[in-house]
Amino acid sequence: MTMERYQTPFLNQIFVASGILSTILSCGLGLGFLAAFLDKNLLEDNARHVDNTSIRFIETAGEVAFVPSILIIPYTMQNKGRRIAAIVTVLPLLFSWLISFDAKHFTGLVLVNILHNIALGGAATISSIIISEMCSPKYRGTFLMLETAMISLGVLLSHISGIYSCWELISALGLLTAFYGLIVSYLSPESPYWLISKGHMVMCAEIFHWLRGRDQEACKELETLMLTYKIQIQLEAMKPVRKLGAREKILDYLRSLINVDFLKPLSIMILLFSFVGFGGENFVSNSSFRNIFKLTNGKYIGTIILDVLALVCSLTACVLLQIVRRKTLFLFTGCCCILFLGLTSLFVIMQSLHLFSKDYLWLFLTLVTGFAMFMSLGTTALPFSLLGEIFPMSYKGVGSSLTCAYLWAFGNTILKFIPTLTTLLGLHWILLLAIILMISILIFINKVLPETGMKSLVEIEQLMKSEDEYEAVTVIEEENNEQFDRLQLFLV
Repeated sequence: MTMERYQTPFLNQIFVASGILSTILSCGLGLGFLAAFLDKNLLEDNARHVDNTSIRFIETAGEVAFVPSILIIPYTMQNKGRRIAAIVTVLPLLFSWLISFDAKHFTGLVLVNILHNIALGGAATISSIIISEMCSPKYRGTFLMLETAMISLGVLLSHISGIYSCWELISALGLLTAFYGLIVSYLSPESPYWLISKGHMVMCAEIFHWLRGRDQEACKELETLMLTYKIQIQLEAMKPVRKLGAREKILDYLRSLINVDFLKPLSIMILLFSFVGFGGENFVSNSSFRNIFKLTNGKYIGTIILDVLALVCSLTACVLLQIVRRKTLFLFTGCCCILFLGLTSLFVIMQSLHLFSKDYLWLFLTLVTGFAMFMSLGTTALPFSLLGEIFPMSYKGVGSSLTCAYLWAFGNTILKFIPTLTTLLGLHWILLLAIILMISILIFINKVLPETGMKSLVEIEQLMKSEDEYEAVTVIEEENNEQFDRLQLFLV
């Protein structure tokens, strides 16, 4: 009774979200740890063990390990539950940090990078979904935006430790954050949304009240969730009973993937991540920028400044999300990104014509910093936040898997050619192409992106349905409630 007296729904939500955020922080530590550790300038003592070819192999091994993770973890999440998927995600991360204490040779570095990317792929696919289903609409946006802040904080801490080569310290921090994430995932309840999708209505109601309380708003959302599940049961009961073989089941599942309520959110996510991909690090952090001014010193100081900026902007976005709508925030920051990228392109063109000298480097750095700031204020973080909200319950697994698979393929195929294209066409033409693509994508996003702020997941799911489906659901809701009451006897 003493512990229950200090428990509140908000504190319960913080407890559940803290485990996910701690896992993401550990993933951020892994990103910065490996990036700094594999830098050629920091491998002087291990040069005879790790050369340039070995470094490329280590990076490739990590990229390949990302693929099975974004396929297996969503499947586990959809069939075994969010809690099991979270545990499966954090275990490789925990093992990777244990190995990292003595990973000074090629084999150890390969294993650490593989395990880190397995965990990163799992966290990317399920973290937003777990937070979206566990937290109330009032706080959901803030918790989701904190994911990006935790990644930024992890990378920042790794880069700071990289300056002083304190690998043991960063490994210890990574181990502690991963262990905390594992403990919280083990102690956390299952998602009420997943439970009701599997027919566990009583358990769903108990956990929902534990997370959200019993106020009027929470009770209304639970009632809507229950009613939606009743409608789905009725629709399934009205279908003719037929025995399906494996081939028919696969075909039926593939046919379901051409429904509007799946293709619409998938298209939106592809547009959002394409906008980030064409305008993000893939262009601005390209090595050609350094070649313009022949910069060789102060690289880590500049990196840390950008890391601090990304962290501050991510935390600021958590506050902004309580003030402005998400769609408005994305469109505003997206337009500002395009503006700063356009000014950067103009500066590069003028510099190539010798209209600016190296004395104006501060102007160039100001433009790039402004671009990075608005990317961190919402453009980069919001797509990952929407990933947990926008897909309907029956498509969350395959939706997150395909979205992350597209993100991986986009970053590791098309954008691999950017350095070559930059050499052939020139940096200013590449930036101009990026601006044109970003403007086109932003126009489409403005037309199709719904506003999800302060809406329950059931309401968001209704936004993704076609009008015919919505009308059919309404008719069943009004005419067949008595039929459901009779049908419920067979479900006990």
